[in-house]
Amino acid sequence: MSDTQYTAITFAPVQGFIEKSRKLRDLYGSSYILSHLADAVCQAAEAKSLTVISPALIAVAKGTPNQIIIKGDFPEREAREVFQQAWGEIVDRCRSWIETEIPQTYRWREEWNQWRNYAWEFFWVQGETADRARKNSTDLKRSRAWIGINWKGESSTLSGADAIAYPSMTLFNPQKGSYTQEDDKIKAFYQALSDRTGEIIESSEQLSIPELIKRLVTMPQVARRVGIQETPETFRDLNRLESNYQTGWFQGDGDSFGTYLKSLTEDQSNPGKSKPNADELSKNFSLSLRNWAKDHFSDWVERDQGGRVVYAGGDDFLGIFYRLSSEDSADSKLIPLTATKCLERFYEFPKVWQKHGEPVTVSVGFVWAFPGVPQREVLQHCSKAEKKAKEYGRDRLAIRVLFNSGNYLEWACPWAYLQKIFEGYRDRSGGQNWTHLYNDVAVLESRHAFDPQGAIAQALWEIYFPEISKDWNLDNDDFLWNKEDQNKQRQSSGILGKRATPSQSFTDWFIKLANVGFHLCSNT
Repeated sequence: MSDTQYTAITFAPVQGFIEKSRKLRDLYGSSYILSHLADAVCQAAEAKSLTVISPALIAVAKGTPNQIIIKGDFPEREAREVFQQAWGEIVDRCRSWIETEIPQTYRWREEWNQWRNYAWEFFWVQGETADRARKNSTDLKRSRAWIGINWKGESSTLSGADAIAYPSMTLFNPQKGSYTQEDDKIKAFYQALSDRTGEIIESSEQLSIPELIKRLVTMPQVARRVGIQETPETFRDLNRLESNYQTGWFQGDGDSFGTYLKSLTEDQSNPGKSKPNADELSKNFSLSLRNWAKDHFSDWVERDQGGRVVYAGGDDFLGIFYRLSSEDSADSKLIPLTATKCLERFYEFPKVWQKHGEPVTVSVGFVWAFPGVPQREVLQHCSKAEKKAKEYGRDRLAIRVLFNSGNYLEWACPWAYLQKIFEGYRDRSGGQNWTHLYNDVAVLESRHAFDPQGAIAQALWEIYFPEISKDWNLDNDDFLWNKEDQNKQRQSSGILGKRATPSQSFTDWFIKLANVGFHLCSNT
C-alpha cells in the first residue's frame, strides 16, 4: 500500500443550483459561483504545495469542474474552511452591496447567515490512488447529510422555492402579522433594486436570497469584489421570454470518461495498480479538456455572436444558440435563428470535439425550444435529451423539438450519419421539402399501415433518401447497431444504438425522423 494519500473533494447541489433559473443571467451566475468555489479549493491546495491532478489549473477560473482530486493530504477541516470562506465572502459581499446602495433599516441578517452556513453539502474523502479517491468520493455522495433551511412568508416569484428576500424579513411572524401588510414593503424594495441595477433585477420580481446572489454576481462591480472576473456586460439580447424567437439549447458530456481515464492510468500488466506516471497522465488529460473548453468549444458556440457558453467544465458543457450573425457587428438587433442553422453547426461539432486529442466520443442533447417554454423546463429537457443520447448508444446527438404546450418530439442519430441524412433527403420534386415525408408518415400511421418487419419504413427510406439508401444497407448490422470488439470497446455507432435496445426498431426511428425533420427544416 502506498504511503501517498490522495484527497477527493466535491460539493452539492450542482445541477439543482443551476436549474433553479428563469433567465440566462441566473444560469451564468450559478456557473460563475460554482467555478469560483471549486477554483478557491484548488488554489488553496496549490498554496500548500500540493498537486492538483484534476481539474488542471489554467489561467481562468471559469469552467472549473467541481470534482477535485489532489495528490497529498489536504485535511478536511482546512478544505472545508476554504470552501466556506469563499462562499461566505460571496454572500457577505452581495448583502453589503445592497445595504450600501439602498440605505434603509435592515432586519434580515439571520436569514443571510443561514444561507451562508447551510447552502451546500461538502464531501471530502481520501484514497491510496487517484482512482480510489474518485471512487470513494462517488460512494460518499450516495450517503447524504442535507440540512434544509426553513423559511416563512411567501415564496419567490422566480423558482417558487425559498422565501422572498426583503429588508425586514426576519421580523415577519405569520402568526401575528398579515403578509398583505408586508407586500408594500417588498414592492418598494424591489423597485429600488430595479432602479439601481437596471435590467439585472426587474421591479416585478421578488427573489429569494440565493436568487439575489446569482443575479448580483453577474454585475462586474459586485463580481470583482469576490474575484470573479469573467462576467458579461449585458444579457438584453438573450432574454428569450420577452421575444417571439425560438432558441437552441444543448447539453453534452463525454462518453465513459471514467472508464477511459482508468484505462489510461492503470497498469495493464498488473490490474488494480496504477502506472508510475498515472498522476501526470491524469493531469494532462484534465488539461487537454479544460483548454478545449476554453479555446475550441467557446469559439464554436460564440462565433459571429450567435451563441453563448453557459458553462464548460471539461467534457461537461451547456450552451445556447440564439441568433444568426449580423453583417453589422455593432447591431444588437436579435436576428431570428432557424433550426437548420443549428443543425449546420452540429455538423461541425465532431471535428471540434476531436481537437482535445483524446480518443473518446461525446453525447449531446439538443432542444429546439419554442419561445413560450419556461427556461427551467428547457434545461430539464436538455438534461433528459442528453441522457437519451447515452441510452440510444452514445456517440450521437439526441434532438428534442419542445413546444409551448410542453409536448415534444424526439429523435437521435450518430454523429457520423447526421449531416448525410439531412442533406440526403429528397422530396418527390427532388427538393428538400419535408412536408411530403411528414404527410406520408401521418397518413400511414393513421391507417396503422406500418408493419412490424419494417418493410413500409424501408420503402419510404429508399424513396426519400435515394442516394444514401444505396450505401446504407438496412440488412447490414453495422449500420443498424453499435459494433464493439470482445473487450466491448466501441468500433462504430449504428443508428439504433445498442443491439436489441427495448422499444427500438428502424420503423420507430424512421417515424421520429420524419416528424422531427419536418419541424426542424421548415424554418418556422
